[in-house]
Amino acid sequence: MTKIDRNLIYIGDNYKVLSSKLYDEFKSKVNFIYIDPPYNTNNKFSYNDQNISWGEDIKKRLKPAHNLLCEEGVIFISIDDNELTTLLSICYDIFGKENFIGLFITKQAQRSNAKHINTIHEYIVCFAKNKKKLPKFYINRLEDPNEKELIKSIIRKVKKAYKESSKKGYKVLKELTENYISVTGQTWIKNYCNINENGEIYFAKDLSTPGKPARLDIDEIGLHLEPLKTRGWSTKEKILDLYNKNRLAFKNGRPYSIEYINEAVNNVSSLLDFYSRFGTNDLKKLGLDGLFDTPKPVEMIKFLIRMSQHKNGIILDFYAGSGTTAQAVYEINKEDKTNHKYILVQLDEKINKQSEAYEFLTKNGISNPDVSDAMLYRINKFLCVNKMPADYCFEKV
Repeated sequence: MTKIDRNLIYIGDNYKVLSSKLYDEFKSKVNFIYIDPPYNTNNKFSYNDQNISWGEDIKKRLKPAHNLLCEEGVIFISIDDNELTTLLSICYDIFGKENFIGLFITKQAQRSNAKHINTIHEYIVCFAKNKKKLPKFYINRLEDPNEKELIKSIIRKVKKAYKESSKKGYKVLKELTENYISVTGQTWIKNYCNINENGEIYFAKDLSTPGKPARLDIDEIGLHLEPLKTRGWSTKEKILDLYNKNRLAFKNGRPYSIEYINEAVNNVSSLLDFYSRFGTNDLKKLGLDGLFDTPKPVEMIKFLIRMSQHKNGIILDFYAGSGTTAQAVYEINKEDKTNHKYILVQLDEKINKQSEAYEFLTKNGISNPDVSDAMLYRINKFLCVNKMPADYCFEKV
């Protein structure tokens, strides 16, 4: 994988950047692409959302984007009903139908003025460069918006109860487990039925494996295991590694591997519990209310990056908008101790003078602002608030 020392921001035509600036250095090197292109709705935003050649323009840009993806790479594209079928047809042509991963559905605010159907969803279209090489999607349950608060509550309440007594801790764990199952219908949590001396909930995973029964002696830790009836033991190396990491639990003299509940993972659902208003709230938290009309939620981009399992990857967004992807990368690097780098591309399209974004930027000293000004203002404000260095290279194309 090509390594880059700094994040890259390009202002200008994204086709020009994709096909020339990035092509030679990053061909087959990008791990993850997320884009939120204009939806071609003909609505009035701070930017122009009407394009009679929308399909041609998207196809023109997705071709070099496809070439930039590595073999294990993946692309996510936000879209609504207006151009969904056009986009899918284009992606089938460029990526191949065999590399279609699926559609995610995100939630929108409930409307009440539709003539026929209140549309309260959008989509994220997902394609792989090579589906056979794409890592399996999964997410830590504590990062899953559908259940993270419920699990965190269980962890907190059990730890508090266990401090009073182990008996009370186990009683509370049983009650909360039953409640979780009744609310979610999921039974995986039954496995997490143990509590250690620190009040942490864990799953004692079996260390037997398919194979011929045999005795296992691990003299280094004084562990001598008699043959099982129908299965073999995990390797000596694995059990020693677990011991050295303090990840062994014993029941009736038999070793088990410890997996804590905060490490539990889950397959990803096609229905994502992210609303468009979350993106607006992200800007409000930075004191940037009104900076951009349609920002995507930071947590949604983080969710997509995490589930894709690319570590320290190159993340490309060539419809960068307000810079949500940049903030997502900064936050995920801090939280997960990763070292992802982003490449952003944004056209210097002038902002509608009648828009709230135009008023916001002019009041903050930016005359005749364009969309890239909004993006840079947001990124710099985030870095300032979080006392982080401006670690990006900036170039106008």
